[in-house]
Formats: sequence, structure tokens, C-alpha cells
Amino acid sequence: MGRVFLLVWALLAVAGVSHATAEEEKPPPWRLVLGKTQLLGGPAGYPDFCKANDAKTRSALRNETVARLKAIATKEQPAILAAIGNPKDARSLWLVNAVVARLDAKQVAAARAADCVLWTYPAGLVPAAPASHDKVSEVLKRRKKKRRAFSMRGKEIPWHLDALNVPKAWKELGHTGEGVVVASFDHGINYRHEDIRRNVWRNPDEKPNNGRDDDKNGFVDDLYGYNFARMTPEVLDRSGRAHGALTSSCVVGDGTGGTVTGAAPRARAMALIAMGGPWNACNAFQYALEEGADVVNMSFSIPNLGHTRGLWRLMAEHACAAGLVLVSGAGNFQKQAKIPVQIRIPEGIPCVICVGGLNRERQVPGFVSLGPVEWSRVKFYEDYPMPEGLIKPDVCAFPGPGITMIQGQGKSGYLGESNKRRGNSLSAPQAAGVIALMLSANPELTPWRVKAILEATAVDLEAKGKDPRTGAGLIDAYAAVKAAKRGAAPVTGR
Repeated sequence: MGRVFLLVWALLAVAGVSHATAEEEKPPPWRLVLGKTQLLGGPAGYPDFCKANDAKTRSALRNETVARLKAIATKEQPAILAAIGNPKDARSLWLVNAVVARLDAKQVAAARAADCVLWTYPAGLVPAAPASHDKVSEVLKRRKKKRRAFSMRGKEIPWHLDALNVPKAWKELGHTGEGVVVASFDHGINYRHEDIRRNVWRNPDEKPNNGRDDDKNGFVDDLYGYNFARMTPEVLDRSGRAHGALTSSCVVGDGTGGTVTGAAPRARAMALIAMGGPWNACNAFQYALEEGADVVNMSFSIPNLGHTRGLWRLMAEHACAAGLVLVSGAGNFQKQAKIPVQIRIPEGIPCVICVGGLNRERQVPGFVSLGPVEWSRVKFYEDYPMPEGLIKPDVCAFPGPGITMIQGQGKSGYLGESNKRRGNSLSAPQAAGVIALMLSANPELTPWRVKAILEATAVDLEAKGKDPRTGAGLIDAYAAVKAAKRGAAPVTGR
């Protein structure tokens, strides 16, 4: 992709053992068996839910919806397991009512014939539990002193935050992300950096590296989040391109070293690694919900999912119904794919806030993915036919180059305006940071109202109204936070 800065989550095949003989058979693939009973379903499920629950607070919806999802799974999954022969390796999910197991062709056929089963999908990578206890490699010392209120005094503010009207929201409205947790679905974060270390989320009930599940949530030593791809608590981003470190700095970088890189310098970042497919992603969503995340930033884009797009949409709609605000970049495929497949998953899901990109002149660069998106050929939805389709992106921010971020691998320092990294991986966390400001001002805003407010207050740029190049326009943090305080926005569920 040249200089295009993007993380692609591929659906990884489970490889055979390298020393296997020709006589040995590979185990059957992991399959996700989706139960017939779901909280939401079909094109009207989420919009109807939004209208029916618009008077409720986000915290109430979190408790009620999670309880309902778990109840559905508990009731129906014994029948699902019986239909596939009660395999010993079966694992359960509750965000969607589903079980995952290694299934051969006969078991898949039996599952699809069962009255309690809606469909089966590839589960992607399903890691085994680690053979030995894996530790958090670096544990930060807890600070006892109460943190001072955020101040811009003496700090440099990058051009893109100014263009999004973020400093005005800090100064005049007084909200900088306090009390909001933003989960980063990425390669981890660099919580060693001085601008991040005080903004990393910390599990309050977990003692580090004692080999025990102190809070009884099913995960050992999950101090700063969890790596579901390897089933380990290590979430420090050590990847070569430091993708997660850089995207998270666009959300919570607080300027301790002199430059404020994050739109929400008093929010906290939860690190969740879940590359590999629906099983890992669903576990990450469940963790985010149970551990109190408010926003999820997803700077990745998955192509060629076919009907599995419907499974991702169901996961996303259930997560939003439970109060998670979901954000994703529009992608960087303008020159690589034809419409309507430029905008992929998760950014092409109706309830996910899809963030497109503009250059400094507020024009759409030649790499930024464009809409609209088609859903008419996806099983169980069959809506948004072309040519009108679903209008995406929803709003725009700045994908670079020239976006100031932290040094991804170091304990201090920055990538300044001269850096060439670019991609809508950077646009999405700018929006996630602004949303953290909105929720800091009004914590009970539901995800559909957050989306509606963000669009209603954006600066329209091209065709009047929402268009498939710039969506509703450029994010205006000041206007969005001011409107969030009032809580007013149309209820559409879209």
C-alpha cells in the first residue's frame, strides 16, 4: 500500500503443524454457529430498538442489554450444542448468541438443519489458552496524587486539532475527556510513553503478574486490557509500525512532553488486541462492555467477507444497543477497489461511525475510500441496494500526512508535521477523541444520539447534506460537545 497507513485485519487460516505426516489429517476448521434467537435481527432490528429505547440512559441500557444478551445465550445454547454433537472444544459467546467449535462437513450440515440455528460462519483464528503464564512486561507505578485539570499552557497544539475546533471545546466548554474510556482495537498501545502513561486504563480489581484472575472476569493479569489473539495480558505495542501506539495517541496523548496529540487528553485508553476474525473480535467487544469502555476505536478494514458481513453487523448492533459507541476509519482503497466495496467492515456497518478523510485544504485525497455501501446481497439484511446504497462516510477528519503523534516505540518524543504517514487509521481516533469529549459532557448519551449529533454539527463541505465523499462534513468538536450537553438530536438508528 506504499505510504498508506492502514491496519488490515485478515481472517487468518489455522495452519497445520509443520512436522505433520501425509497420513495425519488436519483438524476441521473452527466454525461459529449462530443461534436462531437474537436480541436484534434484520434491517429493522437496530432502528426499532433505538426508537423504543430513546428515553433510556446509556448506563441503564448497558445493564439491561447485557443481561438480556446473556439470558438469550444461556437459554438456547444447550440446544445448539446438542445439534452439533456436544463437541468438547466448543466455546460460548453472548454478545451474539453463538457457539464456536471445530466442525466437519456433517456437523455443519446438522447445525444448519437444526431449528435453533440461524446460520454458520467461519470463526477465524481461535487461539488456545497459553501453555504457561504470560506476564505484563512493564507495570507502571501508581500515582497517589490527584491529577491536575488539563491545561494547554505551554503546550503545542497540532494543526489538525485546531482545524477540528478541539482546543475551543477544551477551553470554552471545559471538557477534555474526563471519566471516559476509549477501547483501542489494534496492536496494543505504548503506555510507556510519557504522554500516554497517565491515560492508560487500568483494571482496578486486578493485581499485576500474580498469575491469578483476581476480579473473576475470566482473564488472568489483564491489567491494561487483553490480547485475545494470543490469550495473554501483554498489550504493549511492540509491532514494527507501532500502529496501535500511534492511533491511541490521537485519542489520549496529553502533551506531557510538550505537544498535545490527543483530542481527549483526559480520557483513558483500554488496549484490546483481537486480530484474527469474528471469535476474537466478539470477545473483545464483550470485554469492553463488561469492563466499562464507552467508545471503541477500530482503525482496521476487512475485505471479502461475503455473508460474514452480516455477522459483524449483528455484533456491532448488539454492542451499540448495549451502549458502546463504535468508530472506524473509511479505509484507503479509492484507487484499489470499485464502489461499493471501497468501504468495508467494520466501517461499512450502518451503526458504526465511519470517518473519511480530508487534506489540509479540506479536499478528499486520492487514496481515501468513498461510498456508498451496499448491503442488499448480505444474508438476513438485504437492505441498502445500489445505486443509492448506504451513505458512508458519516463524517470526516484528517488522515495525514503531517499528523503529529507520539514516537511509537519510545518513552518520549514525537513524529512531527514532517512525517509522511497517512491513512484513515488516523482519522478514526480523532473522531473517537471528540466523542470522548461529548461523553465527558453528557455521559448518558446513547450511541445513536452521539452519531446523530456528530453529523448534525459537522461542517458541510460538498453536496448539500450527507454525501458519499465527505459524509455530513468535517467534525466540529466545539459544536458537537455543545450540542451533546443539550442532548438533542434526531433519533434514526442509522
